[in-house]
Amino acid sequence: MGGLHINVLLPALTSLLGFGFALVLGARFVRRRQPYYLVWALGLLWYALAAGAEALGGATGWTAPLYRVWYVTGAIGVAAYLGAGAVYLHREPSFGSLTVVSFLVGSIPALAGRHVAIGLFGLASATALTLVLTWRPALFGHAVFGLLLGASLIAASLVLSAQVDITLLPTSPEQVVSGQAFDAETRALTPPFNITGAAVLILGALLSALHFRRTHAQPNRVTSNVLIAVGAFVPSLASGLTRFGVTSIFFVGELLGLVCILAGFLLSGSSTSATHSGADRLT
Repeated sequence: MGGLHINVLLPALTSLLGFGFALVLGARFVRRRQPYYLVWALGLLWYALAAGAEALGGATGWTAPLYRVWYVTGAIGVAAYLGAGAVYLHREPSFGSLTVVSFLVGSIPALAGRHVAIGLFGLASATALTLVLTWRPALFGHAVFGLLLGASLIAASLVLSAQVDITLLPTSPEQVVSGQAFDAETRALTPPFNITGAAVLILGALLSALHFRRTHAQPNRVTSNVLIAVGAFVPSLASGLTRFGVTSIFFVGELLGLVCILAGFLLSGSSTSATHSGADRLT
C-alpha cells in the first residue's frame, strides 16, 4: 500500500466509501419505501464506480472501455441522480418549477455550442415536465426519474459507440482524467446532466436549510442541508478547475464532497428519533 500514488489511494477510498453509503441508502429504501433513497443510492453507486475507475486507471493504466465506464457513471450519472432524489424529497410545486428552470439552464451550453439535438431534447424535457407539473403534480418526481432513466440510456449508448482517442488518456497517476478523449458532440452530453442535477441538489439543500432556519425546527437539519449543498458544489468546483490546469485538488474534492454529503445525511438522521414522520422527509 505504501507504494501506491496518492491519486490512486484517494479515489480508491472515495469508491469504497461510496459503495458503503449506497448500501446504507439502499437498505433504508427497503425499510421505508421512500423513492429518494433508491435514487440517491443509484447516484452514489455511480459515484463509487467512477472513483473506482479513476483508481484503477491510475494504478494499471487507462483503456477505452474503462474510460467509457468512467464517463457514463461519473461525468453523466452522479449529479443527475442525486438531483433527482432531491426532486422526490421536495414535492412542492414551487420546487418543481425550479427544477424545470434547471432543465432549461442545463440546455444552454448545448444550444450555445450548436449541439442542436441535445439542446432541443433538454427544451422538450422541460416542456414535458411543465405539463406534468400543471396537470399531474403528484407524478412530477416519477416523470423526472423516468426522463432521467431514458436520457441516461440514450447517453450511455452514444458514449459506448463513440470513438476514444487513446492518445489523450492519462498516462500516469499525476494526470487527471477528463472528457477530452471524446469528440465535441459526446462531450456536449454532460452539461445537461451535470448542470441540471447539481442545480436541483444545491437548491433543494439550501431551501431546506432556509425553511428549517426560518421555522426554528430541528436546527441540526440546517447544518445537514448546508453540508449536502457543499458536498454537491465541491466536486463540481474541483472538476471545473481542471479546465484551467488546476488538478491538484481534483481527487481531494471528490472525497471531500462525498464526505460532506454523507455527514449531511447522517446528521439529518441523528435527529429523527423524536419524530418519525420528520425523519421520513429528510433522512
